[in-house]
Amino acid sequence: MPSRPKYDGLPRPSRQACRSSTGSEARRTSWIVGLVIPSVLVFLLANSSTCADERADPVEQLALTADSANGLFAARQPQKFLGARSCAASACHGGIDPDPRFPLSRRHEYVHWLDKDPHSRGYQTLQNGLSKAILGRLARPTDDDATRAKRLANCFGCHNPQPDRSKQETTFYVRDAVSCEICHGPAQQWIGPHVTQSWAGIKQAGDASALGFINTEDITIRAQTCAACHVGSPGREVNHDLIAAGHPVLKFELTAYHAMLPKHWRDREERKSNPKLEIELWRAGQIACGAAAIDLLKWRAERAANEPAEAVWPEFAEYDCFACHHDLVHPSWRQQISTSKGVLGMPAWGSWYFSRLKDSAGESLQPLAVQMQRGFRPDPKLVAEIASAVRLVTPELDAAIGLPANWDDATQQYLALVAAEQTQRDAGKPSDDEVTSRIATLREQLAFPRGQDSPRWRFEPGDASVTRDQVHRSLLDLMQQLQRRKEN
Repeated sequence: MPSRPKYDGLPRPSRQACRSSTGSEARRTSWIVGLVIPSVLVFLLANSSTCADERADPVEQLALTADSANGLFAARQPQKFLGARSCAASACHGGIDPDPRFPLSRRHEYVHWLDKDPHSRGYQTLQNGLSKAILGRLARPTDDDATRAKRLANCFGCHNPQPDRSKQETTFYVRDAVSCEICHGPAQQWIGPHVTQSWAGIKQAGDASALGFINTEDITIRAQTCAACHVGSPGREVNHDLIAAGHPVLKFELTAYHAMLPKHWRDREERKSNPKLEIELWRAGQIACGAAAIDLLKWRAERAANEPAEAVWPEFAEYDCFACHHDLVHPSWRQQISTSKGVLGMPAWGSWYFSRLKDSAGESLQPLAVQMQRGFRPDPKLVAEIASAVRLVTPELDAAIGLPANWDDATQQYLALVAAEQTQRDAGKPSDDEVTSRIATLREQLAFPRGQDSPRWRFEPGDASVTRDQVHRSLLDLMQQLQRRKEN
């Protein structure tokens, strides 16, 4: 048997492939000279490390020609992408420090993204040791360049989205990762109007979207934009094969990720003007993530129905990971208490994205859950049909705390309570040591032990690790403490 080919990572581009500063490049250089010196240095530093037409091996070149941004909000617009560096002038978004003189722009967004935002390093991530190992484990001896390019294009779909070549201006750089326009829309038509005094009125009237602009100030749009990659969407997925090869599981919750993201906008001012922002983020995130998960399931089911030779069905990444990945002991709570009405041993489906939505969606979501847990190979045509009829309902942040079915359910309940606590603080409630302590206790109970990628709690009576009942009591304690704090 031939040995599996080793994936050696994305190639380091040849410096000889960079264009010389003649023609349009010379004109661009003369324009740069007129900028403030710090911005020049930032721009040139970024430009010296990468060039837009650098050579790559055939596999990457094929992957870069794929329309891996297809399906994203930005790629649905007909306008062209100019590239992140069209935002890099010091008079625009390329300043070194935020400028307090301007009420909307902080004037340093490009530098902040480049230096602090992990989205700017999406392409670089594909060159690290873990990415090389993942792609190496997925490789097969029979793979040709087209197969490897298709696999890499799936990675590019979130790490380095590529709009169709017909939508790329000559200034667009193909290794800019998740840059400005991927979230804010192709700038060809709105880059001029957005620096005018009339821009606020254009946005308010809803006319900016016709120019290709994506208004991420709209919480629903913000949530849907994030979910397209962080949950997945048709053509960009993290399936069980990728997870088994080493890719982290996509368990996205908007408020948690939103809190961790280095902000390039005026987050404090946004919260001050809207004390209910955290509630809106949580609700929008639950709906957007659930809708993205449904769309992804429908796409997978339709592929399984139409392309049985290539499609994997069912996709194990949609089920509770720890229903399979756990210690086998007897007697077990899993044998004594079953939250599933399906086949014995059948893992729970949708335990992460639908934990808080099941009650609010009522009968709309339940038939899909039943079908997905009816057996180990649900009918893909029937699943696609049922998924098309699902209509999600906005959940309530203060929904009753229940006995968690699994780690996913417990963690989603915890994150909902943390969002409720943040909402109280945004509304002016002072910090509460008791609430802070209870949040820390829950975080410790739910955290994976150091060096492990699964929870410490096994629900086993008498086990030294955290039990399900203990987590439930902690959730109830935190909810009651938040209610008392809200009333005072």
